[in-house]
Amino acid sequence: MAITLVQRNKSKGVLTWYARIPDKVKKGCVHYYSLDTTSKSRAKIVLLQRIRDGSFEERLPSSEMTLGEAVVKYEQFCRAKGLKSKSLDALLFTVKAFEHLYSKPVSAIRNSELTDAFMEANGDRTPATYNVRKTILSTMFSYFVDVLEIIPTNPIKKAIPRRKSVKAVRHFWTQDQVDRIIAHAPNPPTRLAWSLMAFAGLRVSEAVAARPGDIHDGYLFVVGKGDKPAKIPLCPRLKREIERYKGDWSELRYCDSTLENTARIALPEGFQGKAHAHRFRHSFGSNLIRAGVNVKVVQQLMRHENIKMTLDIYGHILDDDAEKAISEVYK
Repeated sequence: MAITLVQRNKSKGVLTWYARIPDKVKKGCVHYYSLDTTSKSRAKIVLLQRIRDGSFEERLPSSEMTLGEAVVKYEQFCRAKGLKSKSLDALLFTVKAFEHLYSKPVSAIRNSELTDAFMEANGDRTPATYNVRKTILSTMFSYFVDVLEIIPTNPIKKAIPRRKSVKAVRHFWTQDQVDRIIAHAPNPPTRLAWSLMAFAGLRVSEAVAARPGDIHDGYLFVVGKGDKPAKIPLCPRLKREIERYKGDWSELRYCDSTLENTARIALPEGFQGKAHAHRFRHSFGSNLIRAGVNVKVVQQLMRHENIKMTLDIYGHILDDDAEKAISEVYK
């Protein structure tokens, strides 16, 4: 019996090694046994150990694996893959709603049971939260299908309908309003952190983590969302703020209540919506659009995954500008 080592789902980022074993009875049929490691050298050792102790002969039929056992395997896979603690916490919180089904074989769980458990825990959540948790659950069940092979298809799509999201109204500050808020910053570290968000479009976590050593040849280098590296050109306005700052960059800080209080003082005429960190970033993109900057360039500066995301966020501004343009041309 020829046993070989394979990585079954490498294209999907699954680096676990499996033992590929031909069926003794059914010609052309093969079975895959997870060796629970991403190291090939370790996989060879585990394979030899399991051949010697006969583990492959006593394998539990996949159709009998319970949801609890499958969840443990998926959690181990996520940890081995290096899933961030925040994402892991979200996974564990989501699957907690299904604990009463842990003793049942995954193949025996009805769609209605999945629907009831999910809706009881998430029925009153916002569309955004509801859909994120559905995605977490669907990704886990895809693992059950593709890697564990304990069910033939992913039941989540049919069992849990996607909830339509209502687009939130995004408010932004004009360049003049941003300048006035920055001028009223309570201290130098806060002022520089706000400036990095307002004039480079940084997220709050990126702004407070910025250091002088991240600046090279007129660019600010950051590690952004999803650990993706990026370089952002420094505009003259931001360069002046950096030159102005004489303190320790490790003291850069941000607080929502500080921004809210400062904005109320700096803008006595008032403003719509709330003052929060992401409003600086949104204002950065919005003011670029209003200044006539190409949408593709705005996408690159905002580091959006694709141009559709940029258009979805700033489409209303483009619509307003289109109405003004056509009114001016065809008076």
